[in-house]
Amino acid sequence: MNTTWKTSAFSKNSTPVEIDEALLAEKVVILLQGKNVYGDQIYTYLQLTLKSLQQLRDKMRQQADFMPAEYGTVLAAGKGEPSVELRSEMAVTHNMIDVPKPKAAPAPSYAVPQPKLWDD
Repeated sequence: MNTTWKTSAFSKNSTPVEIDEALLAEKVVILLQGKNVYGDQIYTYLQLTLKSLQQLRDKMRQQADFMPAEYGTVLAAGKGEPSVELRSEMAVTHNMIDVPKPKAAPAPSYAVPQPKLWDD
């Protein structure tokens, strides 16, 4: 099984911080997005503790397969993108902030000079 997941809950540039056990027991909700084994776009809203989030982060960094339910409670899941209504419900119910996906960098607008060949 090779499901690919991504979340904006952490990044490569995150600074490691010492956290006490009480804080690690706090629950958060994250949005995981990726592709399933069939190549379909999928999403999952997952409620988990910060300790489980650290474990999930480690699993994702290893690019290992996992099921979101191994780390917390699946609140909603489906194919494609979450609907506007679902995003709104998660924002109100779980105080989530909708973070837009980064856009791909545009191709450079300058022309690269090409060397002349033979009789050009």
